[in-house]
Parts: sequence; structure tokens; C-alpha cells
Amino acid sequence: MRAFRWYRSLFFKVFFWFWSVIFLAMLAAVVTSDWIGEDYFRQATPTEQMHLIRLLERSPPIVAENRKLWRKLRPGWNLVAVASDRAYQLPHDVEEFVDVAAESGRILWGQDDDWLMIGPVARGEYLYIAIKRQQWGSFLEDEQRWMVPIAVIAVVTLLCFTLVWSLTQPIRRLQRTARQLGQGNFDVSGLRMDELRRDEIGALSGEVVDMAASLQRLLQSHQQLLRDVSHELRSPLTRLQIALGIARKKDQHNALAAEHDRIERAVAQVDGLVGQILDLARLQQQDSRALLLEQDDVDHRLDDWLSDAAIEIDDKQLRLQRQKNPVPLSAEWDWVLIERAFDNILRNAIRFAPEGSDLFVALRGEADWVDLVVADQGPGVPEDELQRIFDPFTQVDSARDHASGGYGIGLALVKRIVELHDGMIRAENRSPGLQITIRLPRKIKH
Repeated sequence: MRAFRWYRSLFFKVFFWFWSVIFLAMLAAVVTSDWIGEDYFRQATPTEQMHLIRLLERSPPIVAENRKLWRKLRPGWNLVAVASDRAYQLPHDVEEFVDVAAESGRILWGQDDDWLMIGPVARGEYLYIAIKRQQWGSFLEDEQRWMVPIAVIAVVTLLCFTLVWSLTQPIRRLQRTARQLGQGNFDVSGLRMDELRRDEIGALSGEVVDMAASLQRLLQSHQQLLRDVSHELRSPLTRLQIALGIARKKDQHNALAAEHDRIERAVAQVDGLVGQILDLARLQQQDSRALLLEQDDVDHRLDDWLSDAAIEIDDKQLRLQRQKNPVPLSAEWDWVLIERAFDNILRNAIRFAPEGSDLFVALRGEADWVDLVVADQGPGVPEDELQRIFDPFTQVDSARDHASGGYGIGLALVKRIVELHDGMIRAENRSPGLQITIRLPRKIKH
């Protein structure tokens, strides 16, 4: 699997480019508004001056203090009073308007992004200005204007994140589903909602769902074919065994004993192969709910399994290197199936181990997991075929082939048993030999 880098992910790329485009658009809008939205001041018309006079006569003034003018303004035009020597207490734009009017000595009309203004008129110690709030920006004090770009950036980031999330999450679900399909799990329920989308992702999800259904039908037909062929072979094999027994009885002088023995071995091999195929087909149709789970001590069981194989180990004069776990381990498994899986791996190791070599068996435990390890000093397996040895009828390009007694079914059975227990199995080469590790949870979660 390729190494994953977060900055190479589709999520980051789409998010970065969306955000960059929107940020540049915002920047262009700000620059453009600065160019075309400059403050505009001119001499007030007589009508505008009369409007200011009417406000002076009819409206009580609002006194500007500490730049809090925006809080006091009402909708429409307001009459604002400020001490002649305290124009700095006005908002910056209004203060600038007052300064320009003072220099010109006339009553002006002005506008900027936030305000419409007429004035000023001096009466006593105060200057009077007619002010109308023009847009929402005036609701913020000058020292709070920095909040506007921060709020815009936050909203843009949230929108970009939501958009990119909606695009990449279905792709991640497709990735998980593809990984499950590769592992033989045809559950595509995670794509059902995406399939309803009326876009390219929905169409792709629908294609993946259809592909999974086709693969499942193909696999089921393949398994059915194996079962049918195996069942059909059972009858002629039985007849052949009966015929062989009759032939032995008729051969009173054992003249054909050697030929009969060869036929019997061949029939036994084919019968064993048929039995393994039927067992594999049955296990492939089974799920973990059908397991006969029982709590027991793993060390005790492992000792029994090794005792059963003691004759084969002694026949090849193998030195058994047994590594026990420091503390007792118990697990809830289907012990009949686990024994079969371990026995298959152990006898494979015995078969390929050179005479007088070491045979390594280890039991290792963690809080929730148990590892069963078996290693021999045989020829090993080519690195590029290590994962294929668990596929049915797989013959690797090495000394571990069917000439030594295997047909590529045993390890497939082991893998399926481990999968039913929610475990994992892996093979790795040693120097020399092959090591197979079964990793099982101490308790299956249904």
C-alpha cells in the first residue's frame, strides 16, 4: 500500500483550492471597493440645507460621546451634536467630513460606505450634523471592524469545509467498500445513501453496488460448482473403494498388493481433497453466529494439540521450541475449528521442516488478543506469493507444492476459520523457513 500523506489527499486539495479562489475573490472585492467606493463630499443643495434646518428646529440632538454614536442612532435621519473641540469623538468617516467642511467653510453633503451626512452647522459650542446610517457596517464600532473579515473568513471556511466534506466522504466510503470487496465482504450497505445522489458520485456508487452483486453471484456460483462436483465425486469414490476391497479379496496370493496399495493411496488422497473442498464450501457459507463458542484455557488446549502431533515430530527428530505466555490465557472460541486450523498449520510446518531441525511454537497474549505462532526451518515461500498461499488451490513456485502432499486447500480453510473468529493471519519468511501467525480476539464481538 502506498504511503499516505495528508497534504496529498483529495480533501486537502479541494479544500485548499476552494478556499484560495474565494479568498482571492474577497481580496479583489475589497481592493475594488476601495477604488470605486471613496468618500464623496460636495456642497449641500438648498433643499438639503433646509432639511438640516428642519432637523435643528424639530429634533432633539444626539450628543456624540466616545465614538458610541451608532448605538444611539434611529432609523432615518438623526441630528447629531458634538462639541466643537471634540470632533475626534465622532466615527472616523464623520470626523473626516467635519474637517473637510471646516476647511471649506460651507455646509456639505457627503457619503461613504456607512453614512449619509449634511452639515455641519455651528451653534454655540456645538456643531450639528444630520446623519443617516447607510448599511449594516455602521453597527460596529471602528475598533471592532476587524471582526468583519474574521467573521467572513470563518463563514467561508465553514462553507468550504462542508462542501469538500460532502464530496470526499462518499469517496472514502467507496474506498472502504472496495477494500471490503477485496477481502470477500460483499456488504455494500454503506453506499445505499450515496446511491440515491443524483450526480456522478451517486452513479459511481450505484455501479459499485451492481459490481458487488455480480461478484457475489459469481463467487456463489463458483462455490456451488465446487460443492456439486465434490458431491458427484463422492459416489464414484465410494464405488471405487468397494471395488478395491473386492479386488483385494480375490487376490488370494497378494500378487497385486503393491498396485492395490497405490490405488488405495490415490483414492484416499482424492477423498481427502473432496472432503476439504466440502468443508471449505460449508465454512464460506457460515457466519460467526453459527460458532460453538466455549471459554477455556489456551495453554491447556495447545499442550493437547502438541501431544497429538508428538509422533510426527519424533519421526522427523524435530526439536520443539515451545514458548509459553508468562500468565495464563483464556479465550472464548469454537475450539473444534481452532484446533483444526492450528493442526493444519502445525502439520504443514512438520512436513516441510528438515529432519533434525527446530520447530518453533509460541503463545503470546495481550489484553484482548492472542497470537499463535508456528515456524519451521524449511524452504520458505517467495515474498510476492506470501499472501496468495491462503487462497484455495494456490501452488507457489517453491518446494512447498502439492508434490509434498498439499493441494492448496488447507491454508484456505485456516484463513476462513480465523475470519469467522474476527481474527487475522499472516505469513512471513524467516531465515530459514516460514512463520505463520494467527491473531485472534479473546472474545468475539457479535
